[in-house]
Amino acid sequence: MIFHGIEICCPHCRGDLGGTDRTEGELRCVACDRRFPVVLGIPDLRVFPDPYIEAEADRTKGLELAARSADLSFPQLVDFYYRTTPVVPPPHARRYTRGVVAAVARAETALVAWESVLAGNAQDGILLEVGCGTAPLLVAAAGRFAKLVGVDIAFRWLVVGRKRLTETGLDIPLICACAEALPFPDEAFDRVAAESVLEHVRDQRQALAECYRVMRPSGSLFASTPNRYSLGPDPQVGIWAGGILPDRWVARYVRRMGGVPPKRRLLSVRSLSRLIRETGFGAPRVLLPEVPPDQRRHFGTSMRVLIDLYRAARCLPLVGRLLYWIGPFLQAVAEKPAARRP
Repeated sequence: MIFHGIEICCPHCRGDLGGTDRTEGELRCVACDRRFPVVLGIPDLRVFPDPYIEAEADRTKGLELAARSADLSFPQLVDFYYRTTPVVPPPHARRYTRGVVAAVARAETALVAWESVLAGNAQDGILLEVGCGTAPLLVAAAGRFAKLVGVDIAFRWLVVGRKRLTETGLDIPLICACAEALPFPDEAFDRVAAESVLEHVRDQRQALAECYRVMRPSGSLFASTPNRYSLGPDPQVGIWAGGILPDRWVARYVRRMGGVPPKRRLLSVRSLSRLIRETGFGAPRVLLPEVPPDQRRHFGTSMRVLIDLYRAARCLPLVGRLLYWIGPFLQAVAEKPAARRP
């Protein structure tokens, strides 16, 4: 089936879903007869639900957000989401909201870093973002690629992401799907981005294997993730060195704050590089992310001081090298080997 110019298939057997674009109803695999709902024009092709919410509740939340979308701006819709999600404590909600609103600036910087590693022009290429969330990278990448598509396991966040796309005048297809079972045929994309998603997936190796499968030979992967051994504030729970502390301590802290402990597996520079290599990609080039001024301005004074210290440390050879091990975030760029000639 062709969905907004992108071929999609059954995530279970990769069979043909039949038909053409549709805004509601369901899709049926002609091979295995599995059926998938289409809600608000978004196909729900998940093989398992978001770990934080059941599929039906997720779609209901998405419908609630869609009902308010016309009356609210993108930042207001994000704020509405957190105000109606009591399991997210207010301090965490404020931090998450700042991150979501500032995410396009971060994505722009990530794309510049990606381009700096690679040769060639991406204008004729097709980009898939796995774990697109509220679509900041898709917004940033819109002028760089001929076609784009985003997938995410969280239907509710795709609804919020579509609001961001609408406000920026973009019509980019969004699909609800699991990173471990992408609903695309083999070798469909030139580049695949997995920005701040690997730490959340159920099976990291399978997710990367799927990125490899749907990528064309000589294609490129961009992945970013919080550093497990970061000594700074944990981006998800806010406590210092959260990735180093025992999981039960972190869970206890989050529950005490009235929240739900994160379901994640953080990666170090070594484990991230190993995973990428073991799924077939060439040796990755690991980068230290830049923090752009447009992202910095969304934070408070103390966080701005930390950002300034980090930016200064990146420029010092010895200290910069240490940041690969204890810095806040990691980025990695890797290529799929070229096809062998017969």
